[in-house]
Amino acid sequence: MVQELLDFKDKIDFIIETSFLKNEKFIVAMKEAFETFINKRPNKPAELLAKYVDSKLRAGNKEATDEELEELLDKIMILFRFIYGKDIFEAFYKKDLAKRLLLGKSASIDAEKSMLFKLKQGMCLAPYISWFSHFVVSVFYESWWRTVTS
Repeated sequence: MVQELLDFKDKIDFIIETSFLKNEKFIVAMKEAFETFINKRPNKPAELLAKYVDSKLRAGNKEATDEELEELLDKIMILFRFIYGKDIFEAFYKKDLAKRLLLGKSASIDAEKSMLFKLKQGMCLAPYISWFSHFVVSVFYESWWRTVTS
């Protein structure tokens, strides 16, 4: 569902760009419309978006290059800005990130850092993100240390 929403957003952006020459009124109307229909079910969009991010950042996800993944994360952050339930997203994302890191299921430390940075910019979670960034680094150092000493 999230992928379909991302595709739909791309189509709408293309229409506004080509047909309406990026007219500010159409851009504002599109943003208001997205915000309205995405938040019809208060908590579900945040949960689905967090699960989608988790699926893309898992180690088993080999369908995208680093550049494609970065572009996808940028698009996800655009949808994230429309969601009212950012605290719900935070709870699901935090749990999924911890699982990925502790179980060694993360696709890449760079992708995780990038997503944390995007979240830090996209919402007022600087203390949470700062704490969790330290957690991410410590988990990867611990993993590295185990490899070196084995």
